[in-house]
Amino acid sequence: MSEDIVIKTPFGEVLGTRTDGVSCFRRLPYSEPCTGENRFAKPSKPPCWDECFDARAAGPVAPQLPSRLDAVMGAYDVPQDENCLHVDIWTPHSPDAHAPVLVFIHGGAFMTGGGSLPCYDGHALAKQTGLVVVTVTYRLGALGFMPMPEFNAINLGLHDQIAALRWINQAIQAFGGDPEHVTIAGQSAGAYSIAAMLGTDISRGLFNQAILMSAPLGLTLKTADDSTVRTALLHELGYNASQLDKLREIPVETMLKALARMQKTPSAYLGDVTPPFMPVIDGDLIPRNPLQALLEGRAVWCKTIVGITRDEHASFSIGGSALDDLSEEDLLAIFERQFGKDGKRMLEETRAKRVPTTSRMIVCDMRSDVDFIAPSYAFAHEQWKHGQMSTYAYQFDWQSPLPGLGAGHCLDLPFLFNNPPVWNRTPMLDGADPTEVQDLTWRFQGALAAFAKTGNPNGQGLPYWPEYAESKAVLHFANEVNLTVSKM
Repeated sequence: MSEDIVIKTPFGEVLGTRTDGVSCFRRLPYSEPCTGENRFAKPSKPPCWDECFDARAAGPVAPQLPSRLDAVMGAYDVPQDENCLHVDIWTPHSPDAHAPVLVFIHGGAFMTGGGSLPCYDGHALAKQTGLVVVTVTYRLGALGFMPMPEFNAINLGLHDQIAALRWINQAIQAFGGDPEHVTIAGQSAGAYSIAAMLGTDISRGLFNQAILMSAPLGLTLKTADDSTVRTALLHELGYNASQLDKLREIPVETMLKALARMQKTPSAYLGDVTPPFMPVIDGDLIPRNPLQALLEGRAVWCKTIVGITRDEHASFSIGGSALDDLSEEDLLAIFERQFGKDGKRMLEETRAKRVPTTSRMIVCDMRSDVDFIAPSYAFAHEQWKHGQMSTYAYQFDWQSPLPGLGAGHCLDLPFLFNNPPVWNRTPMLDGADPTEVQDLTWRFQGALAAFAKTGNPNGQGLPYWPEYAESKAVLHFANEVNLTVSKM
């Protein structure tokens, strides 16, 4: 049974629901709507309201096309709307609790997803861990990550996330959270967003701990001037580069249809997962590539968990791919493009470690390492080297029942949120042993929750997880949780 609950926030009263000991408040706005003539405006100051705000129903996600990971994550039929700047909150606490807070930034290649999707429902996570859980919905694709310097519209989706964090800092105490004890977690594009924030001073004071799950830190950013996606979109819509104002006026559905046509053009480089919309180097919010800033020690102030899945890239080519039928010459060309004169040697080294030795999995292994794994571990190493001892690394090795996926991108998400009615229906968990999934969830979710509470992922009943440190310790989550070290 659910009951209504009203609490008072700095912005006005809100009406939520309380179920099984957890209060839920949905679609709480952290900005005025960025719609109409304000489509490309930065988020505003938080709105206030006089009447009690009804926060009992889920809000929309940003306008988007189907995800390229639907074959792994499953698809969700949820409302879409440009008026999408909101957070959802789950709390098992009264307003005077001062409990630790976990804020989750969703992934989706900066084009898809939403904090209000059913898969990110925070009820179970809040109930099982005692954390106040917050998910953030922000602008995506052309509306969030298409640089428009003429409109002073660059990295709008990141500005949305920062606006949400500022709202949380001001309001979370009303929900029983401690604004001085906030851990930000993100997966994929969400983790890359966190990396961008860690590389500047703008995020200091908004959170003090971070969990980066499958951050594609190997992807490099363009500048606003170098980005060509705006010109390409205008061309697809039938306009020239000087008709920029048309993008303020056209219906979002028309824009999405044009983007769908553009996505049918295959990448010139097989295996490339770089999305068409990404943040750009703007000299302000992102002064340089996030990985460069991280390796220079810019994030040393922040306690951090850095995690990857063993077969990251496999999720992007599941269910039929041009990578399945590569010739030896094609393979060599891909490796030489990445490694130059060392391409042949790297191809043979990668092939020797892969079973089954298919062209798809050889490329997947290489791209997993280059785009995700190697830069993530490099970040962990530099965090320790610059003095942040509370740095931890994990690799998710548990194998999906879905043939060809292995431990692919996104596979660790169900083990954090633990929503079996939702996640067990997804392709990547279909057919998995429920007991096996639940037992691994207790360990994975438990360790990340312990970190959010104390800055240390160890605790009673949890596997021993030492700092990354000089030994390069990595905790592997699989049927048997084990630790690997590699002394320098």
